[in-house]
Amino acid sequence: MKIEIDKKSGIPLYLQIKHQIKKLLKNGDLKPGEQLPTERDLSERLGVSRNTVSMAYKELVLEDVIRSIPGKGTFPNPKTVNYVESKVDNNLAKLEEIIDVTINEALELNFELAELKKIVNRKIEEKEKLIKNINIAFIECNYEQLYFFSKGIELGTGISIVPILIDEIHKNPNKFKEQLKSIDLVVTTFFHFDEVKKYLAEQKQKVLAIALDPLMETMVNIAHLSSKDKRIGVICITDRFAKRVFQSIRQAGIKYQSFKFSISHNQDELEKFLTGLDIVITSPGRRKEVEKIISPRIPLIEFIYVPDKGSINMLKLALLDLKNEGGKKEKR
Repeated sequence: MKIEIDKKSGIPLYLQIKHQIKKLLKNGDLKPGEQLPTERDLSERLGVSRNTVSMAYKELVLEDVIRSIPGKGTFPNPKTVNYVESKVDNNLAKLEEIIDVTINEALELNFELAELKKIVNRKIEEKEKLIKNINIAFIECNYEQLYFFSKGIELGTGISIVPILIDEIHKNPNKFKEQLKSIDLVVTTFFHFDEVKKYLAEQKQKVLAIALDPLMETMVNIAHLSSKDKRIGVICITDRFAKRVFQSIRQAGIKYQSFKFSISHNQDELEKFLTGLDIVITSPGRRKEVEKIISPRIPLIEFIYVPDKGSINMLKLALLDLKNEGGKKEKR
């Protein structure tokens, strides 16, 4: 079992041992049934105290990563060996390491854990207060996505979202420029990023591109109900939204017999459209309308796109940076 530690890195030695054992498990270099070195053997091999190795082993036991069998030794826990972090170097692992280092240093400085907790909570509250009074313009090509982003994304108090359709910019560029005067950050999808950047060539606002994915629950429901003999219908506001839904369903490998959509608001036309359908999908803005006329025997699914977690994190960081810089509104 190959473990290397860096005594100059500033990271507690027991944490380095702990994370490297997890990495060995993840890479398959440490296999189920393979015995780990004794605390004494590993401490001598690494040139560290036995207590350092003992602390690493104890934390791994508490996390059910390894188990100690009296009289036999220490082994990977077969029940959780395949559940060890899928990405050792992911952001969560890094964050946990930072937290562990902070706790360790606080204890060395004779801080009580309860006192450290109060300090951390106070710093969090201070950061939360920074993310306030920020105006975001969200630019998209379909009303449905604008509606959901404006109403369904929780970015905290003091964050105002201004929805803007791409078509509205084409029709009235002067109005768009006027709107931008109160905007701190412009958000759009990767699909429209280059187009939006052109409109903002002479502006100072930062443009952030985010990725939108179908809500997992939505795709699971459609996949569960659909099959190669099922007819799917979409009722929405724009043909662009229908085309995006169609693309998402195709990419997911979901089988169906036919796919069609309607953007009509005429009740007679909609009732005729619903005839013969096995599954009906609506955009977020039309579900209630369709519920009034659809047969209870036909499954009705609201199709929702949401920013992925990485995009939400980038957005929150961008908001924090803006506030730290003073924000456009506060600079004027």
